[in-house]
Amino acid sequence: MITTLDELSGFLRTHRIDAEDLQKLDIDASSAHAFALEIDSAHELDVWHTFHDLVHQTHYYPLLVEDWSNDRDFFLRSCYEHEQSVGLIPDVAPDAILAAVSHADIGSYLRQQESLRSEDLAEEIDWERERTREQFGACPTTEAIVSLVERQVIRSTVDLERWLFQWERQTFGDTQALGAIDTCYLDWFDTENVTSIMLLLPVLEGWNTLAYLHWYGAFNSGTPIAIQFLKQWRRDYGAELVCHYGTMLQFLVGRSPATPEAAFHLAWEQVALAECTTILPGVSIREHARALLMMDRWFLHERP
Repeated sequence: MITTLDELSGFLRTHRIDAEDLQKLDIDASSAHAFALEIDSAHELDVWHTFHDLVHQTHYYPLLVEDWSNDRDFFLRSCYEHEQSVGLIPDVAPDAILAAVSHADIGSYLRQQESLRSEDLAEEIDWERERTREQFGACPTTEAIVSLVERQVIRSTVDLERWLFQWERQTFGDTQALGAIDTCYLDWFDTENVTSIMLLLPVLEGWNTLAYLHWYGAFNSGTPIAIQFLKQWRRDYGAELVCHYGTMLQFLVGRSPATPEAAFHLAWEQVALAECTTILPGVSIREHARALLMMDRWFLHERP
C-alpha cells in the first residue's frame, strides 16, 4: 500500500515510470488522501495499465484527469452540495455518497427518464422515420406507427426507437441493419497537446471514484445512480473507467453486448445518463446501439 510520496517514488522507480510533480492531496470532507503525478501523454495508457493491474498492491485506483483550473483542486464539494440540496445525496462526504449507492434504483431512474420522453412522441414519429429512410432507403408508414401509439404498444420515444430498431433488423436483416456506422463521435478526447495527470484515488474500483471526483452528468441522476451504472457496466461488459475530464468519462471495455437487444438497452442506459453523448452529434439510440456492438472503448459526455 502506498501511503507517502517516498513510497510512490519507489513504486515509479520499480516499474520504470517517468513522472514529474508528485503531490499528496487532501480530499475535502474525508480523512483519506489522493496522489497526483504528471506523465507523458504519449505513454498515459501504459502508465494507467500498470497502476490498474496493481491496484490491490497500491490500494489506489488510477484515473487520467485534466487540471482545467491549473490549481489541482480536484475535490471541491460544491457540485455535491447541489446534489444534496435537491435530495440526490444525503451528504457531500465521499463515505456518505458511497453508503447511499446500495439504495440507488437504476430501474426507477430509467422509467422516470423514459416517461419524460413520452411528451414529444407525436412530433418525433416522422423525424425517426426519416432517419430510417435516409439510412436504409425505406421506412414504415406513419399510419402504422400511429396505430401502435394508439394501442399503447409505443408509449415513448424510447419505445419508438426500440420498435424501429427491430423493424430495421427484420426488414433488412442484421448484416445490413447492424452494419458499420461512423463512430467518430465516440473518439476519446485528444490529450496530445495538454499535460496528462494521473490521479490516484483511495478506492479499489473505478466506479467508486465518482464519490471523490465529481462528474457533471451526475447532476441529473445523482452520483449514487451514476456509480450504480458504472458498477453494472463493469460486471456486464468489463468496462473500466480510465479517464475523467469533468464532463467526459472514458472507458476501456472487455466485452461487447451479446445481442442487439442488449446493445439497445445499454445504449438507452448511456443516453439516459449522459444524453449529450448522442444529442450533440445527432445520433439516435439505435445508431448508438449499433456502435456499441463494435466498440472496445466508450465515451460518455454530459455538459452544460
